[in-house]
Amino acid sequence: MAKNTPPETKVHLPFPAYHLIIMRLSIVVSLILSVSCHSLFVLVPLYLYPHADASAWSNITAAIAGNTEVQWQIIVNPNSGPYTYPPDANYIAAVSKLNSYPNVVTVGYIATGYTKVPFDSVTSQIDLYAQWASYPSAAISIAGIFFDEVDNTAAENVYTYYRQAANYVKDNMPSAVSPVVFNPGTSAPAQLFDYADTVVQYESAFSSYKDKETLNALQPGFNDQTCIIIYNTPDNADVKSLVRSMVEEGIQSVYFGADCCYHVFSSELLTLLASAVLAG
Repeated sequence: MAKNTPPETKVHLPFPAYHLIIMRLSIVVSLILSVSCHSLFVLVPLYLYPHADASAWSNITAAIAGNTEVQWQIIVNPNSGPYTYPPDANYIAAVSKLNSYPNVVTVGYIATGYTKVPFDSVTSQIDLYAQWASYPSAAISIAGIFFDEVDNTAAENVYTYYRQAANYVKDNMPSAVSPVVFNPGTSAPAQLFDYADTVVQYESAFSSYKDKETLNALQPGFNDQTCIIIYNTPDNADVKSLVRSMVEEGIQSVYFGADCCYHVFSSELLTLLASAVLAG
């Protein structure tokens, strides 16, 4: 994943309360749209540095703008975490652009190292993302948190770690709705679903995905909180058929990536995915 280290930036005073209220209302509207328009939404691991004028994200923003009935949840990842407050100028411009779309909700990336990352470090990173909402000159608020490297061991210490992390997000992110996403990348214990809004139960290569066979192997009873992330998707993949199976099984969210590491965003694949989600 991209690990760009931007220079330190001067901290600004908190921006007006009305601006934050507008942003919160926008997030609520976005989440309502995701339910009222299409139950399946697209979860994008945007681990690519945006560069000037958000040029590296242009295929993503074009797909978002061109498919307003599709709900997009975008994982923002400056440096395997938030890095600093405020982010650099390119991130400010790019995240502000994402937040301008009513069909987008942004979530910040945090790696938990399968509970090996000290909990104080996790909460400090959540606090940094929460600070983004106070930036005075642009709407760069992050709504929720995407926790990567989630331990799927059925153990009380694991449950405690992730329950407390999820609760900290709900209590401290300055958003009316703060989505919590866990990514074990495989079938997860049922108890984790009590803490998260979304759990990534499959993150692997297209060649390993077996359609309904894969879906039937997931933790049963939680498809409406389950995300499927598929990478290394070939050009000839029947994305529409696979998405249709996910819809039939009540899967909550999906992403098909062109490469292994979420640095390549094919406009053709994004359009195909959006069309498949719309078709249901």
